[in-house]
Amino acid sequence: MGRHRDAFTLIELLVVIAVIAILAAILFPVFAQAKTSAKATATLSNAKQLGTAMALYSTDYDDLAVLVGREEPTAPVNYGTVPTITWAGLILPYVKSAVMFQDPMVRAESPISGVSAEQTWLYHTQFGYAFTIHSPWQGSLGTAAANPISQTQLASPSETILLAAKKGRSGNPDYLYLNTPIWGANLINPPYCQSVLTGTNPSSYCAPNARWGTGSPTYAGQPFEEGGMTGGIAVRKAGKSCAVWADSHAAWKSPDQLAAGTNWRRDIPFSQIVITDITKYQWDMD
Repeated sequence: MGRHRDAFTLIELLVVIAVIAILAAILFPVFAQAKTSAKATATLSNAKQLGTAMALYSTDYDDLAVLVGREEPTAPVNYGTVPTITWAGLILPYVKSAVMFQDPMVRAESPISGVSAEQTWLYHTQFGYAFTIHSPWQGSLGTAAANPISQTQLASPSETILLAAKKGRSGNPDYLYLNTPIWGANLINPPYCQSVLTGTNPSSYCAPNARWGTGSPTYAGQPFEEGGMTGGIAVRKAGKSCAVWADSHAAWKSPDQLAAGTNWRRDIPFSQIVITDITKYQWDMD
């Protein structure tokens, strides 16, 4: 009788290891893609809930849009010498959790010194507010103030940008413009931003340090994917950004789609960007 063999040979072990390695090489990218897709779905969900929260806020405040920010004596963060609460803090009662202001596709922002992570996320949001439309900064230089519009003024809410995925701060400080609470950390700029004013309806001061196109100072070293040439709008998934419109629907759109109605492209200087078709432009009330 032949002797019973109860152990693998070296060749058999190598074959098994090779098969496992091949299966891992095939499956790991699938798992990674599934994980990315799940995070992208969560990003859309967060964004849509923020849009809904802003709509609920407007319902409770005479149909007015959410303010860019408001002086608040109990606010944990000062801008200049003024304790200020941001648009995110204003809608927090409708959102319930500050983590909703963070994008699941990227790492959450680190806490500000002396401030909790939850409070930080109300100032360093990873979704930016299209303030020049909804809470335009108007008035004379030095005395300008936020003036929230009535939601009934929007001609087409489903074609009016409200929020979009916001650039990562990457350790860069916030900036102030005209000593007002206009922060690079939680706002996005419109594609057309010339002579400081947006030049559309409504007209508003925009943030000249973070315009669309090349040549704008923005934040030093910010790559295209983090809003370096798109007014602070971050590109997160397959060349697209998560955006929310004033009717609260959310979708993934490319910068070209968000800049529709202008001549913007990735390599054009900001000073040369113009509106080419106002009917397609999504950054005004009309």
